[in-house]
Amino acid sequence: SMKRLTFVLPLKDRPYYTKIWLQHNIRSEYEYLVADGSAGDENEALFRELGLPNVTYKRFPQDASIGHFVEKMTQAFGQVQTEYAMTCDNDDFINFRGIQTCLDALERNPDAICAGGPIYGIQQVSASPLPPRYGMPLRLPEASALHGKTGFDALTQLFGSYQYLWYSVFRTEGYRRIWTDIRQLGISNVYLVEILQAELALCFGNYIHVPTNHYIRLENPVTSSARELAPREERHTRKIHFDDDYRNQVIRMSEHVARKAGVSLDQLLDEFTNYFIAGNAPPRDSFGSRMLGRLVRLHEIIPRRLHISFSIESAIGFINGWGTIRGRLGI
Repeated sequence: SMKRLTFVLPLKDRPYYTKIWLQHNIRSEYEYLVADGSAGDENEALFRELGLPNVTYKRFPQDASIGHFVEKMTQAFGQVQTEYAMTCDNDDFINFRGIQTCLDALERNPDAICAGGPIYGIQQVSASPLPPRYGMPLRLPEASALHGKTGFDALTQLFGSYQYLWYSVFRTEGYRRIWTDIRQLGISNVYLVEILQAELALCFGNYIHVPTNHYIRLENPVTSSARELAPREERHTRKIHFDDDYRNQVIRMSEHVARKAGVSLDQLLDEFTNYFIAGNAPPRDSFGSRMLGRLVRLHEIIPRRLHISFSIESAIGFINGWGTIRGRLGI
């Protein structure tokens, strides 16, 4: 029978992570399309050795810029044959239980363009020997507030408390439209590409939030993926004040999104402003945020002090077990 979902894996070097990824994320019931924009040949060698019928490897021109990356992604999603598609990074992990939940949710909701669950973060605590060990998984901020919303209503929510939809499971047809639009608009800032992807998703359909974790992000990669070229700390939102090219890109994409959402450019920018205000605000130093910061640190420190670490399989087992408990308790 025809497979339902293709995982698209964009690569830019970092073969160390690709090796680990291949050990944990390949299942015969799914298709895989590897879009390799590496400078070196190590990744290609790994896939030549693999030789699996459901894994298609494609070498693309080197990812020298975000423009190259967008072109690569547009072409890759143009080649996907399955009804559903999803983007992965080679330092992260797929939780297949949640993937199944996302697919079922999309089958039940024909108006939805994408579905996702809570995403967890983990820290790698050992570099070698392979397979590496990881600390306690932590639930990351999630997009549940966007559930079922579409159009301007959804965009207002997105700008008020931004959450990416980058790792959601998409209907391929809608995803192709998104990438084609991003390419045509010529957006070259990596963060603007990510926001535009979410904006267009919410214009073309709605997002369904499922309670099951489907994706686990590595929080402390040694080197970052193409999408994370800009250092995490650098607040790209500040560029709105002084970088003309950045500002022009924001206006260009906003004109397009406003048309799709059926509102005026002014209406859209009034709401989009909230995203920039939040991005440029000083870090919240409330009692709550300090306590949360401490809890998060304890969460990382305690396992290290006790030398508690997990294989990725155990970490996923922990997340799924905890998910089942939360479900029973209704939390």
